[in-house]
Amino acid sequence: MKKVLFVEPKAVEANVFAKFVNLPLMGPIYLGTMIRDAGFDVKIVNENLLGRKLAMNELEGDFLLLTSLTSTSERAYELARQFKQKNPRSTVIMGGIHASFLKEETAKYVDHVVTGEGDEIIVDLLKNGSDQRFINGRLMQNLDNLPTPDFRLLVNSEKMRITPVMTSRGCPYDCNFCSVTKMFGQGYRTLSIDRVMEELKRVKTNFVFFYDDNLTANVNRTHQLMERISKANFKFDWSAQVRTDITRYPDLVSDMKKAGCNTVYIGFESVRDETLNGLSKHQTLDDIKRAIEVFHRNSIRIHGMFIFGGDEDDRDIFEETVKFSVKNKIDTVQYMILTPLPGTETYEKLESQGRILHNMWQYYDGMHAVFQPKNMTPWELQSGMLDSFEEFYSYTRVFNDALNMVFDKTIGRVGGMINSRAHSYSTLVIKLFAKRIIKRWFKLNEDYINYLAQLKATMKRSAQAIRLNMF
Repeated sequence: MKKVLFVEPKAVEANVFAKFVNLPLMGPIYLGTMIRDAGFDVKIVNENLLGRKLAMNELEGDFLLLTSLTSTSERAYELARQFKQKNPRSTVIMGGIHASFLKEETAKYVDHVVTGEGDEIIVDLLKNGSDQRFINGRLMQNLDNLPTPDFRLLVNSEKMRITPVMTSRGCPYDCNFCSVTKMFGQGYRTLSIDRVMEELKRVKTNFVFFYDDNLTANVNRTHQLMERISKANFKFDWSAQVRTDITRYPDLVSDMKKAGCNTVYIGFESVRDETLNGLSKHQTLDDIKRAIEVFHRNSIRIHGMFIFGGDEDDRDIFEETVKFSVKNKIDTVQYMILTPLPGTETYEKLESQGRILHNMWQYYDGMHAVFQPKNMTPWELQSGMLDSFEEFYSYTRVFNDALNMVFDKTIGRVGGMINSRAHSYSTLVIKLFAKRIIKRWFKLNEDYINYLAQLKATMKRSAQAIRLNMF
């Protein structure tokens, strides 16, 4: 049996929640299961779940398959070089979002680049090879043809406390900063509900995370899915990524809670309508407020995600966003910097305007300023995002939340009822550790922050010189 090593490279301090979520991408699990079923000896390694980088002596096999995000592509290239050095007669193949949009760059390090979805071509490529450098994948129309993912192929899978489940691909929306629709299409393809239920019956953990970019995009399907999950009486809770528009159907949100929904991850993106329009988000601030109210009324926690750095943003956006987050009692937040990912309209726009600072891909993780904003310096964008994190996750706020939780629980016991949105220990833990992780992030990224500070000083001197020349 020929040996296949499938690796998802380690991220470089991707965000403050990296310590809490070490889940693999689903692509390697599906493809690895297909390849195993075709007669290959398969081992899948997610370096984040492994907790370290693979050593040189572990890079063995006839094939190395790599998938990466933009921020992990440089590590993928390093793995490709090392594997080829150790196994000169091997074949190295790379796919995923970054490789699909920057295939010429990727081809410098690997034998074949698979663009798009590789489900229908990967087995043939491994069995028969190809004289083509670039292999075009095809959108899989019937997702039920995917195998049931075998997590046993994944090293350290027993350490996962959350089971990832994917029920759809694609997104009917087309936000200009997102590469999902460019990669998976704007159509919304789904597993049948029967197939989803089969996978959920195999879950052995206490928590499930639905990997769909938008689990609730099809309202009728969501109604049916929630009904089936409720009737199955599963013992796990679950969370999912959704959009604000699902709260136009309050009864459906109530059904989500009954079916075990614990937390929703929502891309709020901005507290300004003009910024939302600039991002082609197709939602308003009123939509965001409604979503918060409806989810909290149903005791569903909210992880709100915001993006700083749009052309409509100025330096006041940071304080506005933190105040909004606190006032509306968003449970946890993730403040990110607009990142021009290859393949997106944002990347094409900023590149054409000469506003991208560099192509050091490890910094394209949503936590680093990598372009010139319109109404502030890159350093101001970077420091504003970090200050926002510090303010929201301050120890004072954590202490106040702890007091509120004790009060809510006490009142609930005395009055024979529980507050409709009682605070949770897990949320407090995240808030407490987020503060510590932010401090560690500062330390690890001191050189990059200094780089942005020096860039700011250079820009200031250039502006002064221009003013002097004018007079």
